[in-house]
Amino acid sequence: MKRPCIAKRKLSVKKVMYAIFFTNLGPAIQIAVLKGKSVNSKFYRGAVIKLNKYFIRRRPATGLSGIRLLHGNASSHNAAIVREFLRQETVVEIAHPPYSPDLAPSDYFLFPRLKKYLTGRKYKPRKDLRSAIVQCLKGIHTKDYETAFKNWIKRLKLCITHKGEYFEGIR
Repeated sequence: MKRPCIAKRKLSVKKVMYAIFFTNLGPAIQIAVLKGKSVNSKFYRGAVIKLNKYFIRRRPATGLSGIRLLHGNASSHNAAIVREFLRQETVVEIAHPPYSPDLAPSDYFLFPRLKKYLTGRKYKPRKDLRSAIVQCLKGIHTKDYETAFKNWIKRLKLCITHKGEYFEGIR
């Protein structure tokens, strides 16, 4: 009788999560999620407060006010403390359809670039990973960020044309 094949698990690479905010002009802020923590409403509200500080430095009179924010449908994004803060700062939230990675600039533009840049490298101290992420984001030309948002509009129009049905092969 033949012995059964036994699969052995091997340790996988530990994941490090980041909240990354970017505009059509380039990266705004990147915040690492602390080891052993998750993205909850308090973390996300703190991230949005840091984003506000970023915009206050660039737009002292208005800060986040009047900014249009596209973020996903995660419970941390839709939490009452986050929505209240955004309302107080008069941030316009752009609705994002659920399960639509083809409509999120982070999914079709930013994450693939980060993945390509970071794949195959090892970052022992977390600060080395942060440095690599910042380097990658700053290395993307401003024109590419602008194009990503223009493509976002095209993708939204395609979604409307296809009545919300999934479509593939977009460049």
